[in-house]
Amino acid sequence: MEKEQGEIKRKRIAEIDFLRGFALLLMIWHHAMYDVRYVFHVDAFAFQDSYWFYDIGRSVILALFLLVSGVSTRFSANNLMRGRRMVIFSALATVLSAVLHVITRWTGVIFFNVIHVIAFSTFLYAVIEHLFIVRYANASNSSIDMEWQKAKMIGFLIAFGVLAVILGYVIIPILPEETLNPLFVMLGSSVAGVDTLDQLSLLPYLGYYLLGAAIGQTLYASGEPLWKNEKSRVYSISLPVLFMGRNALAVYLLHQPILLAVLWVLSKTGLF
Repeated sequence: MEKEQGEIKRKRIAEIDFLRGFALLLMIWHHAMYDVRYVFHVDAFAFQDSYWFYDIGRSVILALFLLVSGVSTRFSANNLMRGRRMVIFSALATVLSAVLHVITRWTGVIFFNVIHVIAFSTFLYAVIEHLFIVRYANASNSSIDMEWQKAKMIGFLIAFGVLAVILGYVIIPILPEETLNPLFVMLGSSVAGVDTLDQLSLLPYLGYYLLGAAIGQTLYASGEPLWKNEKSRVYSISLPVLFMGRNALAVYLLHQPILLAVLWVLSKTGLF
């Protein structure tokens, strides 16, 4: 039985991979425009400074990405291990960005961005999952008891998620713009005296992640995809986006260095 559950959790879900890949694609496009305008100082893509693009469009893309990341907890065999892996990669992103900034002096440092938010959120979800499910499963409770524990966990995820979203929109406007306080940095303030790159606040995005986890536990309770027609033309056209969604961590870590390298070459050739 445990083996079967593990196999279900590792099954790829096409629509989840597509949504994650689509959000990544939009994120990469945003970073490319940012690099052109602010790293290479080309007078282009001025619209990204507008309220509707930065505060609305960017927030929607990030919320979608965190929701989908939360849904993915349903299909992870070990969320605690997944969280540990994300912490390692988030630390790696910070170190590499700092080294690159020291060398170039024009990129900025990533202190707390989307990968850090996912790492923290995954760890928190693993704790919640342990409190509501794992410790009771190990005690060999009846299936009825386990369903009740699962229902309580979903309710807790929704309540905590909604609270985190609301708190985020309350706290962000009153935070200092710059700080040396690590807690304020996690909540969205830039680091004083250092160019902060791609900063993201823990709140409200932790809330979107937890709400996504609740969606995963309800819509995908059976472990089966909602879209099962993998032989359609739409599926074939979507394969590049699906590939990105299935390799989201690698794409996220590598896309910015690749973008910067390509744009640097283009700038040296005089194309912009």
